[in-house]
Amino acid sequence: MKITPLEIQQKTFKKVRLGGVDPQEVGQYLGLISHEMEEVVRETHRLQETLRQRDAELAEHKQREQLLQTTLTTAQRMTDDLKSSARKEADLILGDAELQAEKIIANAQARRLGLISEIDELKRAKTGFVSQLSGLIEHHRALLEQVQGDSKAQPAQGDNLSFLAPPANKR
Repeated sequence: MKITPLEIQQKTFKKVRLGGVDPQEVGQYLGLISHEMEEVVRETHRLQETLRQRDAELAEHKQREQLLQTTLTTAQRMTDDLKSSARKEADLILGDAELQAEKIIANAQARRLGLISEIDELKRAKTGFVSQLSGLIEHHRALLEQVQGDSKAQPAQGDNLSFLAPPANKR
C-alpha cells in the first residue's frame, strides 16, 4: 500500500486513556511509513543514478556533437581552401595557356609575314628572271637573224669547218 503525503497529514489515531493514542497503532503506522520512505529513498537513489547516467550520456553526446561540428567546420574550411586553390591554379593554367596561345599566334603571324615577304621576293625574282630570259631570247633571236641575214647576203663559199674534213680523193 502506497501512502501519500495527504494521508499522512490526515491520519488520526484512536484516543485511549487520557487523550493518548494507541502506541501499537502508532508503531504500525510508523513502520508502514518507514517502509514506504525506504522505498521512496531507494527509488529516489535509483532515479538519481539514472539521471546521472543520462547526464553523463548527454554530456558525451554533446561532446561528440561539438567534435562533429568542429570536424564539419574544418572539412568545410578545407573544402573552401581546396576550391580556392583549384580556382587559382586553374586561373594560372588558363593565363599560361593564353600567354602560350598569344606566343604561338605571334610566331605564326611573324612566320606568315616572313612567308609573304619571301613570296613577294620570289615573285620579284621570277619577274626579273623572266625579263632577263626574254632579253636573252631576244638577243639570241637578233643574233640568229643577223647570222641568217649574213648568209643570204654572201654567196656560199663553203663552210668554215671544211678544213677539218679529210681530203677528198680526186678522180
